[in-house]
Amino acid sequence: MKARTVLAALLVLAILGGAGYLVYLDTLIPVPLAAGQDLFVKANPDFGEDAARLEALMPAGQGLEAFLAAQSDLSLIEQDPSGAWAGQLASGLEVSRHGRRWRITLREGWRMQNGSTLDAAQVQAALRAEVAALGGEIRLVDTGTLDLRFKQRPKNLRYRLAHWRVPGSGPFIRKDHTLLRFDAFTRGKAGVAGLTVITDSSLMESRAWAEGLVAGRWAWAVFPGNIAPEDMAKVRLAPYDELRMKDGSVWFLSRRLRRLRPNTADWTGTRIFGAWKGAIDLPFDPLGL
Repeated sequence: MKARTVLAALLVLAILGGAGYLVYLDTLIPVPLAAGQDLFVKANPDFGEDAARLEALMPAGQGLEAFLAAQSDLSLIEQDPSGAWAGQLASGLEVSRHGRRWRITLREGWRMQNGSTLDAAQVQAALRAEVAALGGEIRLVDTGTLDLRFKQRPKNLRYRLAHWRVPGSGPFIRKDHTLLRFDAFTRGKAGVAGLTVITDSSLMESRAWAEGLVAGRWAWAVFPGNIAPEDMAKVRLAPYDELRMKDGSVWFLSRRLRRLRPNTADWTGTRIFGAWKGAIDLPFDPLGL
């Protein structure tokens, strides 16, 4: 009888210990995040210099789609060029010890382009498919908090959270290849009224590309490929700076466009929020706005 009692006691202790260990593994630990105050550096235009409707000549493709989406739809977190993580739409991030549970706390009072305030239900709807593709589910904790739960520990989830986007949360309203400023953006007013990206392949030909730059038509234009020497000679005299990107593309950026800082490691992450025109003749505006 005594032996049975001892065995029963040991079994109970084992069960309690196992349950306690599972609780321990499911405990949430904060993930260090910078405040993200510098993600949107405000422009400082003089009177009238924030009314520019810019034009850029860029080839169509996945890179362009990612660039435009980054202006209109923000992610929960972002990684800066130094590799540090910062909160964007998220003010806090936690992960369990076993890595299968993640908790996201949203910024309070973030204004959306549809007039609403960002809440957990909107993020749930935006990310449900991406989370499900990793074998997980997304649950609402309260109006400003979500839990992501997975059967297995997902790989590189922070990287994914930096690329999964919430529609209509950014500083520009996107209409195809045109961006229009969202004046009620939480971080303030962007320095330009909008941007239209031209993807006409005929304009990417050497002569048309070069003539557009010389005429000052583009706020910036991407190097289209093989350029005739005589066309390149014309461009070298135009007021543009040449920036080489990690993917091999080259941007010719007007010197009159102030504080546009292309991300050379990944140009799709370049922000136009803090840029503004620095001369009254920048840029050519086909709409007369």
